[in-house]
Amino acid sequence: MQKPTIAVASRSRTRIIDCMVRQDARDRKIAVIGTINRDTVRRADGSRHEGYGGILYNLAVLSALSPAGISVCPITKVGRDCSQQILNRLAQLARLELQGVKIVAKTNNHCILRYRDAADKTEVLKGWVGGVSRRQLQRVVDAELILINFISGADISRRNLLWLRDHCDGEIYMDFHSRTLGRRRDGSRFLRRPSDWKEYLDCADYAQMNELEFELLSGHKADEKSGTDFLKRQLGRTRCLIITRGFQGCFVVQRIGRAARCTTIPAPRVAKVIDTTGCGDIFSAGFIANYLKTRDEIAAARYATKLASWRVSFNDFFNVDLAAFSKRGGSATSGDI
Repeated sequence: MQKPTIAVASRSRTRIIDCMVRQDARDRKIAVIGTINRDTVRRADGSRHEGYGGILYNLAVLSALSPAGISVCPITKVGRDCSQQILNRLAQLARLELQGVKIVAKTNNHCILRYRDAADKTEVLKGWVGGVSRRQLQRVVDAELILINFISGADISRRNLLWLRDHCDGEIYMDFHSRTLGRRRDGSRFLRRPSDWKEYLDCADYAQMNELEFELLSGHKADEKSGTDFLKRQLGRTRCLIITRGFQGCFVVQRIGRAARCTTIPAPRVAKVIDTTGCGDIFSAGFIANYLKTRDEIAAARYATKLASWRVSFNDFFNVDLAAFSKRGGSATSGDI
């Protein structure tokens, strides 16, 4: 394979970066739509971590664990103040196509997370790059699968999402996540039920949300019955609903004809929890990477649950060997970490 030039769109001109390996025309393509945050994490034990996150977690997992012949296309806007650091990190990941990365003359999103314990946190979002453009989306209408991960909550507008749903050839996996977070003037985030939530979820073949988000949208505590009812009555298009439950694992609700079936998947026990940041992003990417190999939604959810559980034992996820996870324990469905 030859080393190519990768074009990264910017507001004023196209920048050319010699960094990635050319993908064969026969390769399958998956896209990731969302935002790459600058992260400041203040943990419950008083320690602090500075780095980058958001869809960078998705990209790291998909780059390392997707089957051969897959190219990964991030569709995102990056603030000029952080552009070089983020592009350097993207250049370290294999099989990315960077034409959909747009540098904008704005301050990059900066997420400040303060954990009270492993599950309870507050979030402040500074900076704002806005949502992706129609021109960026046109690059991935031929993707086999498109992951939409709401990091800022405004990563893609409703209008552009509806356009993408009408024009894309493949399936859409949606992590609803920060669509349920409002933003005050000081940047602090708060849970709220967006009025247009159903219009967004009606575009998803696969929908992921955590228990809090599910309760907010459905009005019911997450369990097998409420999850099944929600898929059947509220999500007309969605074929699979995944409700993540932290250290308890997840529910996977599958549409089977006119009926629905819910499977409870437990999480492995973890010896020590260090950092839970990015677990939902890692789950969605792990699910997709495994599903592209197996075409089995339950197997993919088991794999993703173990991968997300494995993540919490590390201080800096981006320094771990994901290939080692896949070889040493990724195929297992139970057991401690």
